[in-house]
Amino acid sequence: MSRERRILAATTVLALGVPIGAHALVGGRTDDLAAHLGSAGGVSARIGGVDADLTGTIKLLAVELVEPADSHVVFAADAIEASVALQSMLEGQLGADEIRVAGPRVSLAVDGNGDSDLARLVRRLAHSGSTRPTGSTRVRRIVVSSGTLTAHVAGVGEVSADDVELVPDAGGVRVITGRVRITGGVGKLHGEIELARSAAELALPHVKFGRVLAVAGTGTVTIASRTITLRDVAIGRLEAGGSLELRAAIDDGGVPRAVSAELSAPNGSDLGLTLRGDRVPLAAFGSLAPHGVDLESARTTGEVTIRRHGDTVQLSTDGTIEGMRLDHRAIAPQPIAITAGIAAQLAISPEAIAVERLALSIGAAHWTASGWLRRGTPVSGQLDLKLASAPCADLVTSIPVEIRGPLDGMVATGMFGGRGHLAIDLAAPLGEGVELDTSLDNRCEVTAEPPGADVTALAGITDQTYADGTHARVGPGAPGWSELRRVPSFVSGAFTSAEDARFADHHGFDVHQIARSLEIDLRDRRLARGGSTISQQLVKNAFLTQRRSVDRKIQEAILTWRLEARLDKKTILERYLNVIELGPHIFGIGAAARYWFDSTPRELSIRQAAFLAAMTSEPQSMSRRVRHAGALDSDSAARVDIILRAMRRDGVLDKEELDTAREQQMHFAQAALRRDP
Repeated sequence: MSRERRILAATTVLALGVPIGAHALVGGRTDDLAAHLGSAGGVSARIGGVDADLTGTIKLLAVELVEPADSHVVFAADAIEASVALQSMLEGQLGADEIRVAGPRVSLAVDGNGDSDLARLVRRLAHSGSTRPTGSTRVRRIVVSSGTLTAHVAGVGEVSADDVELVPDAGGVRVITGRVRITGGVGKLHGEIELARSAAELALPHVKFGRVLAVAGTGTVTIASRTITLRDVAIGRLEAGGSLELRAAIDDGGVPRAVSAELSAPNGSDLGLTLRGDRVPLAAFGSLAPHGVDLESARTTGEVTIRRHGDTVQLSTDGTIEGMRLDHRAIAPQPIAITAGIAAQLAISPEAIAVERLALSIGAAHWTASGWLRRGTPVSGQLDLKLASAPCADLVTSIPVEIRGPLDGMVATGMFGGRGHLAIDLAAPLGEGVELDTSLDNRCEVTAEPPGADVTALAGITDQTYADGTHARVGPGAPGWSELRRVPSFVSGAFTSAEDARFADHHGFDVHQIARSLEIDLRDRRLARGGSTISQQLVKNAFLTQRRSVDRKIQEAILTWRLEARLDKKTILERYLNVIELGPHIFGIGAAARYWFDSTPRELSIRQAAFLAAMTSEPQSMSRRVRHAGALDSDSAARVDIILRAMRRDGVLDKEELDTAREQQMHFAQAALRRDP
């Protein structure tokens, strides 16, 4: 054989035989390699196959690293190719100059401390390779040679990147990518962002990002069925350990509205998120708002910060909201447009909710509040509330027109302000569980009463609309009018003892009774008692509707103030006794005396007066009980006895009169006992 032919034959043998032999050798060690890789990382490793060639290139095919506890695939790739000695790999040493990864997939399960299963895997692998011989070569570059690097974050979303290049350095890896896509969501919230390019520093083995920059992005945020379009998106962190910031512009009908989000962890464990915006439309957040809050035309400017410190969440906000509408019948019968400034600092822990400061500004009304509420039972807490002094005219104007109602047209001068302190401790004995203190700086002078609710008219004859929709002329000299001076004192005393024991002493509001009613409601866990005075009830019956709502309570409070300022107590009590509901379609003490006892108010006995006073809180249900029994039923009798004892407590009756009243018979008129009045 010629020399040329011998060389050709030898080359053929080497070209074919060595790769075949290397492949056979490597193939036989595949299970050993997978076992060693799994042992080093504390996971279960799977390698579908291994290829090798003359250049020393090793290619691992179909690689998977699986968390054994839950069979969760932490890392997978179609192939990993490296120029490395096989024995080095089996010994846990990596001397490759470049690693190329095809079709990589990463799945992260992140815990509450920000650590992940992948980070723990990297740390274990790094620790297992700490015995690398001196002088061994470090990997200079890792390239995603084909496909897209995809990282799935459990319960949150997915991050994918094209054209990924990883350049190891002394502290970890520099990551350079082309297009990056971020998708994810929680509940009704779902977002998608795409950025043209990015770069980042990744510290190993802890898998912590240092400086980060991603630019030229667009995206969408979908809340329920509403979508927000983002443009000019940029994500960056300029210093390792600094805040991660996202800046973008929300498309508001072609007008860009600047928004930003800042994520920080100053202590390595405390997490903080700050959101900022300038006239950001809130329509898309409507599905997340409480019932009755309409955000369709609302915009907000300012910032909100949420920070976690251990098991405590701190919330602070400072900004304005405009165009929000409150549409709830518990507030008002029609929607109310609100523009307000809000500043707050709250701390929420498993034990308590602390309001360090809450400031609310609506027009000229500037409210501040602070306090705390202990979570759990029994309920306890404190609240301090202050209304800064302001011109009375401006305060009236600050009341939204939808709430103002019959107050329209009132003209006032001077200044008004006030403060209140509420303390709750339901562990205290009954009657001591709620304390309420108030003080007012009332220098208002009303120069014109509201035409639709002029309280001075109640001193004369007016057209009264009753709760059942009927009308009557009511006032001194009108048919059926009962003068207070012609009614026995125990009759009016029965009503004040039943409804307003401090009627003669307060100026329209009984703070003690309000606290007492609130305590009972809190203990019973229901809102049943109102604590309204006779003055408040008269205002309600004369000018307002019977519904329970915020607007009606505001109107009632202002009109009660005007009533007490313009009319004397005798006139107020006399009017009240002539319009109060005391049975089915029965209004006023005169009509009630005739209906129930076929008598006049002057002829009522003490017990009969106590019966009528007992009816003020439940005229319909008490009437039904009496008609059903054909006499005074046991529940109604118990209520009457409570009124009699209250009359004795208040000095309306002496002991002898009380004993006599308890023995008096209750003879009802036959017409009153008919089933269908």
